[in-house]
Amino acid sequence: MKRTATVLGALALATTANGALAADYELKFSSMFPSTHFIQTLALDPWAAEIEEKSGGRINITFFPAGSSLGDATRQFDQVRAGVVDFSVGIPPIPRGRHPRTVLVELPFVVPDAEVGTCALMAMKDTLQPDFPGTHILSLTTTEPSAAHLRGEVTSLDDLKGMRVRTPSPAITAMLETIGATPVGMPPTEIYESVERGVVDGNIMPWGPVGAFKLWEVLNTHVDAAINPVSMYILMNERRYESMPDDLKAIIDDVSAETFANWGRWWQETDQEAIDAAKANGNTVITLSDEERDAWRERLTPVIDTYLAENSDMDADDARSLYAEIQQAVENCQQ
Repeated sequence: MKRTATVLGALALATTANGALAADYELKFSSMFPSTHFIQTLALDPWAAEIEEKSGGRINITFFPAGSSLGDATRQFDQVRAGVVDFSVGIPPIPRGRHPRTVLVELPFVVPDAEVGTCALMAMKDTLQPDFPGTHILSLTTTEPSAAHLRGEVTSLDDLKGMRVRTPSPAITAMLETIGATPVGMPPTEIYESVERGVVDGNIMPWGPVGAFKLWEVLNTHVDAAINPVSMYILMNERRYESMPDDLKAIIDDVSAETFANWGRWWQETDQEAIDAAKANGNTVITLSDEERDAWRERLTPVIDTYLAENSDMDADDARSLYAEIQQAVENCQQ
C-alpha cells in the first residue's frame, strides 16, 4: 500500500509539473544570429521571457538560431511567411530584391544614427508592410551607420581611391566606384582572412560586426563616416498572430514595443565596445564632421539618383517617392 501511494504521489507530481510546463501556444522563432549574439542575449531572450511570464505560461517560445536547421540567413522571411516558424529575425538585404522598400533606408548618408533610423522605419511601418506580406511586423530597426575600416594610413574617404574594398550593397558599390576604389563582394566571415592575404584592403560595415569578427586586429584605420546602416526586421506569421486570443496578441505587441524601443541604445553600446577595442589596439579612428557628411551626401546625389532609377528593384517613380518619404521620416525623428 505504501509503495502504491508513493507511485501515485509521484505520478501526481509529474502530472502537475507537466501541466505547469504545458503551453496553449508553442511558438517557434528562427534567427540568422547565433545564440551568443547580443541580439539574442540582450533583446530576444528577455523579450520571450516577458511574453511567457505575462501570458501566464500560455505561450512558450523556442528559438532556432544560426547553425540550426532553421537558421539560414537567406530563408528567414520565407519561413515565417509560410508558417514554418511563428517568428523570425532577419536582414532585408538578404537575399537581395525581397524587401526593396525597406532597404532604401540603407542608402548612403540618409540615417545619422540607429535611434533615428529605427524611429523612421517604425514610423513608416504601415507603408513598408508590402515588403513583408503574410506577416505581422513586430520590429523594424537599423544599426548604427557604417564606417570605412582600412589597412594603411588614410585621412578621408577620398583616400580609398585605388584600394580594394569589400562592399555590402549595390549603393555602396557605386559610392566606392565614384571614389575610385575597387569594390569586392564577399560574406563578412571571409573578410579577416581576405585582409590577411591581401585580397582586400578594407571594408565598409557598422562597428558591431567589426567587433564581432575582430576585424580591428587586421584593419588599423577607421574613418567613422556614418555612411549607411543595415536594416533588420522581427516578424510574426500573420495567420498565427490572427488566430490567437486578443489578450495574447496585445501581450506580444506591447512587450515587443517596450523591449525593442531599446534598439538604438543597444546598437550604440555594442558599437562603442568595438570602437574601444580598436583604440585599445592602437588603431586610428577618424570621425567625419557633420559638414563633411553633408558634402558627401551632396556629392553622392547622382549615385543615389541612378540607384533609384535603375537598381532599386522597384518602379523608378515609386522608388523616388518612397525615398523622399524616408528622408522626411528621418528628419521628423531628429526634431
